[in-house]
Amino acid sequence: MVRGDVAGAKIARVQTWLADAEPTLSLPVEQFIASAERRDLAIFYLFLAIQEYIDLAAHWVADAGWPAADDAGSTFDLLADHHVIAPELAATLRGAVGLRNRIAHGYALLDYRRVHKEAQEGMAGVRAFLSAVADAAGI
Repeated sequence: MVRGDVAGAKIARVQTWLADAEPTLSLPVEQFIASAERRDLAIFYLFLAIQEYIDLAAHWVADAGWPAADDAGSTFDLLADHHVIAPELAATLRGAVGLRNRIAHGYALLDYRRVHKEAQEGMAGVRAFLSAVADAAGI
């Protein structure tokens, strides 16, 4: 079980950053691409949200006493292996780790259409993960 105090704070941060990013990420792709300042700020908020829920997953693993995963993406696989999230959700969240890496290591070279598409596809998965954490933490 993940600690409620840690989970609550992290869930709140993820939700805030997603709420800040979503208005821009939900624009039609051409509008998203055209507004560099709004786009880049939304991508930064998305990066922060992804990083925070990766950290939340790592806390869940540690609080449960399971061995640490080999890397950030594998943390979600570990949660699926312990049947606390569905394997399909783990795959979605693992994909977001790749997006986070592309943002962190190649910001100027990002394919904004791909970022827009992946962000759209991943939002439901993030919400499902936050709900699973909240349930496990009893909050």
